Formats: sequence, C-alpha cells, structure tokens
Amino acid sequence: MGSSAGQGTPRRTGRPPAADARDTRAAVLDAALALFARHGYAGTSVRTIARAVGLSDAALYRHFPSKQAIFDEVLQQAGAGLLTSTLSGTDITLAEHDPPAFLRAVAEALIRAWDKPQARQIASVIARALGDTHIEIITATMRVRDQLAVLFGRWMHQGHIVPASGTPDQLAWELFAPSAYVRLLYLHAEADAATRLAGHELVRRHLEFFIETVFKSTDDQETQ
Repeated sequence: MGSSAGQGTPRRTGRPPAADARDTRAAVLDAALALFARHGYAGTSVRTIARAVGLSDAALYRHFPSKQAIFDEVLQQAGAGLLTSTLSGTDITLAEHDPPAFLRAVAEALIRAWDKPQARQIASVIARALGDTHIEIITATMRVRDQLAVLFGRWMHQGHIVPASGTPDQLAWELFAPSAYVRLLYLHAEADAATRLAGHELVRRHLEFFIETVFKSTDDQETQ
C-alpha cells in the first residue's frame, strides 16, 4: 500500500536526537581526556579533539562552547569529585567509632580508583595543567581539604586525636597532600605496573605513619 501525500515526513527511526547528542558529548570528552593527558591543555586544540571523533569544528561547538568548557567537564566528571564520592561511599559508622579504620578504607578505595585507566589519564592531565595555573584544580583541592577538615574537627572533639597535633585544616592537608603528590608521580597514564605498585605502597605507608603520629591508641583512650 502506497503512502499518501498528506502523511508528511516519516518519523525518524532509531534513537532520538537527545541520545545522539549525549553519545557525541561522551565521545568528545573521552577523546579530549586522552589528548589532554598526552599533550596538555595548551598543546591540544579544538580541531584536534573534533578530528579525533570525526566532527567538524562547527559541529563540536554545538556541544561545547570552548576548549575550556571541555577541559572543565573532563576534570569534573573524571577527577574533581573522586575523593568526595569515595568519602561518601565509605561506611560512615567507621568514621564515628574507628577513625583509623575509616581512613584505611578510604585509602584502599582511592588506590583502586586512582589506578583505573581513566583516572590515571586524569593524573597526567592534572600534572600537565599545573603549568597552566588552572584555577579549577586549586578549587577542587580546597574542597577536598575542607571536607576532610570537618571530620578531623569531629575526631578532635571526640578525643580520638593527640592534643596539639594541629588544626583540623592543617591535619586534613597533611593527610591529603602527600597522597595526591604520590598519585601524580606514580599513578599516571604512562606509569608501568611496578611504578603503580610502588605508589600504592607509598600511600599506605604514609597513612600508617599519619595514624600512628596523630591518633591516640585504644589504650590511651580507655585510660581517660
């Protein structure tokens, strides 16, 4: 049976345009992550990203207004929220009753997350972007410090921490900064297996040193 002229344009089959747009954005972000990790922010152009996913420059700009917008979303999706999500996903009852066990659980979760291929690309992106004085990296780091400082303030109030160890902000920084440094040096996209394992061990050793130095032992707490 033939179609009549009054039926208009046939309905498009397959996925809706919104789904196509999401797929294209995801492909752009994946390609941009790999390019930023390899060449840095300054060494990656919009045209290079567009060609990597088979788009024209104009087509890419329909999804992202600028290279900076692509870079910001790459950091947000794959890096900036990682520690925050790890903290929120760890058993909160440990934070209340056994802070060292809570920190060990967070460290192990971070080691696993940081060692994934995409996360190691992000480490390379961050290391290269530091030379570009990228404010988003600084802002994300301060957010992490502030969130950890809330926990340290609570643990001080509960008597878990040795007196005069430092302010909550200082302790949060002393815990977080060395591990983040290890991540950039040992858990980046070009790191081989031996280097990555050495990084895992450095994070664990730093955490145990920090716990032994800052937290009171169980015996000390029971004698109070």
